[in-house]
Amino acid sequence: MFFTVGIETPHEANTAYGLSIPTFDKYGYGCVSAADEQADIPVMAREAILTIIEEIMLAGTYSIEEITDDGVASYSKSVDYRHCETWFMLDIDLSLFEGKQQRLNITLPDILVKRIDGFVAGHRLDYKDRSHFLAQAARRELANRIVKA
Repeated sequence: MFFTVGIETPHEANTAYGLSIPTFDKYGYGCVSAADEQADIPVMAREAILTIIEEIMLAGTYSIEEITDDGVASYSKSVDYRHCETWFMLDIDLSLFEGKQQRLNITLPDILVKRIDGFVAGHRLDYKDRSHFLAQAARRELANRIVKA
């Protein structure tokens, strides 16, 4: 999943970069961190995100499927994040919070497999591979069924 990360650039020597991950605010969780060096920004942001997700999972308040990020365009316009001068998206693999992976042997029409592969190839920012696409499609379908039920 992609998470939006805002960076507050230090204006004084010996001051760390401030990191804000606004994704979790709407769920009642604040997610902030700091990085002493610019190269440490993605590492520290990833650690903060995984820590909050682990806390959410342990509390049982939300599932992985319920967590959504509103994107840079939304957060960068908010007065709550005016201190962030720079924004980037960080891709975090959340599969470790979903349980053990299982290999499946399924049968699909070849034309459908080709369509899926073509779609995935054109949407590499959204899907890592065919399995990731199928897992995301299954999650969406199951979430829609739960809402409608």
